[in-house]
This record gives sequence, structure tokens and C-alpha cells, in this order.
Amino acid sequence: MLNQEKMNIIHVTDYFEPQLGYQETFLAREHAKMGHNVIVVTSDRYEPRIYKANKDLLKSRGQKSGFYIEEGIKVWRLKTLFELPHAIWMRSLEKKILELEPDIVIVHRIIKFETIRIAALKNKGADFKLICDDHMTFDNSRSPLRLLYPLFRWTFSRGIQKAANAIVAVGEPSQRFMHKRYGIPTDRITVISMGADSDLFRFDIDARRDIRNMLGIAESNLMLIYTGKIVPSKKLEILVDAVKHLANIDNLIVLLLGNGPDYYTKQLREYIQIRNLSSKFIWHDTVHNNSLYKYYSAADIAVWPYGASISQLEAMSCGLPIIFSDNGNINEMTYVDNQIKYEKEDPASLALTINILLNPMKR
Repeated sequence: MLNQEKMNIIHVTDYFEPQLGYQETFLAREHAKMGHNVIVVTSDRYEPRIYKANKDLLKSRGQKSGFYIEEGIKVWRLKTLFELPHAIWMRSLEKKILELEPDIVIVHRIIKFETIRIAALKNKGADFKLICDDHMTFDNSRSPLRLLYPLFRWTFSRGIQKAANAIVAVGEPSQRFMHKRYGIPTDRITVISMGADSDLFRFDIDARRDIRNMLGIAESNLMLIYTGKIVPSKKLEILVDAVKHLANIDNLIVLLLGNGPDYYTKQLREYIQIRNLSSKFIWHDTVHNNSLYKYYSAADIAVWPYGASISQLEAMSCGLPIIFSDNGNINEMTYVDNQIKYEKEDPASLALTINILLNPMKR
């Protein structure tokens, strides 16, 4: 259907930070490339935790309401009536949706005010197709709002299921989560895994040289890269302990690319220092998503000690071998041959896996 005719497609998300990538950014951009009229409807604020970790890049958390072109994407930012932890209420959301006359509305994440509101609008007779997607998994469900899952299941879930023309899980772990926690039958949930923009994320030999020169890393060094939030839930201590097992490998360097709360980055720096590994780690602030491919190009191996994100797919698109946990609750499980898994939360296993990829033929 998306390829057959030009349509008005509205993406609705509570927060939108296109400078950092994320699924809703790339999906909106791809729909626009296909020739559709695409608009993202969102709030006039950045997500609090994401903003706190990326202040230098995002500048101000509060944004002016109104229409903008952001990173090449049409965006309507609506004024905020009130904000709770992990939830926000946008003023006049229903009015804006009807005003834009969409053929399709795609709402990102199911347990959100906007999903409930747009489902109610559809159930009252609004004439558009509604798609709801979600990428929550059991491992990622740490918000206090998870205590409301039983209430949601017996109240709003049925209305959303009635309104939705399609319900999409971004991976099989999310499908299991949505069935168990939201009460949505599995046969109503279509699984569509995420992908990466291969036009943007590609290997660049010139970028490899330039980034290594900037960081002072010789071509003879074997460079591991981690990208993403520097937060406790990513369990970067596992990576540090794995590097300790490999401390005798003189040319091994790890680039930590990302930001996090001061208290945790201080703890992690001290954790590294106590293990006499400071010379093995290079720290770098978050970069604009459009520049991320340059850092992947400079690296030899990408590693995520715990959890996962679209970053794994982006690294693979740049030709990197990747290492991640064998945790079965990761959505971004992939089925190609440039990945290798280690035993969950076992630094020795991670070290062994890294050691395998020290062989350039393996890489």
C-alpha cells in the first residue's frame, strides 16, 4: 500500500530528537523518500533523560511550539499541558490530527497518553488507518509506569485493539512482552524488526583515517567502540572487566562514545582507574547521528556488553563485526554473519569473544 499511492502519513511520538536518530526519525524519513507527505507530531520538549545526557548537542530542552523542518523532516510541535515521569500531555493533539487529514497515523509506543487519545478519536469515527508500534521488552521495562500494566490491560488496551488497523512489535521479544503485559493476542501483533539507513551508515576509509588521527589512534591499534548512553543499565563495568582480562594486549583501545549522568561517568572512570586501565579507554561525547558512521568506520569491532539498540544495526551497516549479549530479550537480534554473542554478564566470556576477533581474518 505504501508504494502504490502518495499519502498523508502522520507519525506521533511524545518526544522527538532527530539529531540522535531513533526509529521514528528513520521511519519518517524513509516514508518521505517514498514520495509521501510525512509529518511528525510531537511535544515542545525533549525527553528528560535523553536531554540530560546530550545537553551539548540538544542545547535547550524546551522547544517552541509550531511547524518546523528538523533534519529534513516536517515536524509539528504542540504545546505541553502537563508532564509526568515518562508521560506527557500535548495540547490539542486530536484537533491537529484531524486538521492534517492523514491517511495513516503511526503512533510510537502503546502505553502513552497520545496512543489512548488517538485510538479514542478513531473509535469515534475519524477516517484514517491507525498503526501502533512498540519496542518494549521485559529487560527494558524499568519505568514506574509498569505498575499500571494490569490497569491498562483491563481498560485502554481493548479500545486500542479495536481502533488499530495494525499493531506492530519491533522484534519478537516485544511481541511476547505486548502479549503478556498489554493483553494483546499474538495473532494481532505483526513483528517488523528495525533496520539501518545503509545510505548514511556505510564504511568510509577517509573518515577512518581522519577520526583515528583526531583521537591519536594508530592504524596498528585494534579499536573497540561502544556507542550509546553511559548509564548504569548498560552495565559498562562488564566491558571494563573484560578489557582487564586482555590487559596484556598492548594495542587494544576502547572508545566510549556517548554521554551520561555525572555521578555514573565519575563512578565508571574511577572503576577504570582502579583497574589501571585508563590508558585503554578514550571518552568522547555524543555526536550527531549523521556523523556516527565516521566513528564506526574508524573502529575494528563494536561491542555492547548489555542490552541493545538500533546502534548495533548501524554498526553492522558500516561493515563492523559486533559483539553483544546472548540475552533472549533483545529486539535487535540479527541473522547475518557479522555478529558474535557472549554469555550474558560474564566478563571472561566477553574477553574470550573479543580475543577471537583479534584475528583479522575472523573480523
